Amino acid sequence: MWYVALLFVLFLLLLFFGFPIFLATGIAALVMVFLLEIPLSLVIVRLFGGINSFSLVAIPFFVLAGNIMMASDITERIVDFANALVGRLKGSLGYVNILSSMLFAGIQGSGVADASAIGSIMIPTMKRQGYEDDYAVAVTASSAAIGPIIPPSVAMIMYAYYTELSVGRLFLGGLIPGVIIGVGLMIAHAVTYRLRRYNIETEAFRIKNVLLTFVKAIGAFIMPVIILTGIVFGVFTPTESGISAVLYGLFYGLVISKKLKLKDLPDIFLSTARTTAIVLITLAMASVFSNVLVRLQFQRVVVTLVLEHFANRYAATIVIMMFLVFLGMFADPPILIAMFASTVLATGTTLGFDAIHYGVVMVITIMIGAITPPVGSMLFVACSIAGIPLEKSVRIMIPFVAILFLTAILTLFAPWVVTSVVHLFYPPM
Repeated sequence: MWYVALLFVLFLLLLFFGFPIFLATGIAALVMVFLLEIPLSLVIVRLFGGINSFSLVAIPFFVLAGNIMMASDITERIVDFANALVGRLKGSLGYVNILSSMLFAGIQGSGVADASAIGSIMIPTMKRQGYEDDYAVAVTASSAAIGPIIPPSVAMIMYAYYTELSVGRLFLGGLIPGVIIGVGLMIAHAVTYRLRRYNIETEAFRIKNVLLTFVKAIGAFIMPVIILTGIVFGVFTPTESGISAVLYGLFYGLVISKKLKLKDLPDIFLSTARTTAIVLITLAMASVFSNVLVRLQFQRVVVTLVLEHFANRYAATIVIMMFLVFLGMFADPPILIAMFASTVLATGTTLGFDAIHYGVVMVITIMIGAITPPVGSMLFVACSIAGIPLEKSVRIMIPFVAILFLTAILTLFAPWVVTSVVHLFYPPM
């Protein structure tokens, strides 16, 4: 137990002193390797073995597909369609921001990409319309967290890889919670809009405008249909669905929208390679860290503590969720999934929860860390676009962060939120 505590303290100290996450993870794990006298050869094996998987190949393909669609001018079309739907409501730009993120989630599956793509359009627009910059950041960052929950989702693919659960089941399980988060954020926006006494002009609702913008954006909505139907009905593996998404994205950009040019492809490939490299080196280091936790019997320690100190399985789960939210303030979601996915699965199974239900709850919980300082990646991207320091956005983020946590709690106590859609296509496990 003391070794486990030392491992986490060292990890947090390294982050505090400004080490990149992958280095903090790797160094902390390496120190424990020496203390436990684990052969160094194991580190090399885990570094390469942790990312040597056909399943993880889906990640760069989904990232590439999203980058291709963004280069095909699809982000603006999604925003225009969202604006046509909700532009007449008071505080319309906030609703447009959130709805755009929900729609964009079906294309990219990455919260950081969502914050970057939607934020680059919506944050300057909201500021021009009279919204304060910290509020524009809060709406953008919090709605970007929907991206890894509504399918397809890179986070769900990673969770499936570390737990050997079905990607298709996890994808479907995140659908309703993602929508609930979107609705909850809209309610939080409506209340905050009135509390801040904004009075921004709205646009008249025109069904003709809705139809025209939908026709322009429909190409974006075909991609998640291809991905989901392919995986759910067994036509594609997750990796093959990523490849099909890339092929469709190329067809859409080069032939349908004609906004994508062949000269754009090298930069798109390079951007995808950078993103993939960051993700994979993080996962490689986390794989060593995770193996150290296994050798320290971390799963058994957690399960034993939970069973000994909490008679109620929901109380035990809420404590675990709070622990993940705390760690999420310092580590990105991919790190937490790589470190704790197997432990979460073992704990949830021991407590009698459905594995898919428990997994979706934990992915939602882990996403909270991505919009909280000091290391929230989606919050950092939104602040960078707005040109404000991270600390300026902390206070206004509170109600939006609360919506995500309350959704995770609701999903925990109402399993049907996850399982109802899953069981439409898959028999109960």
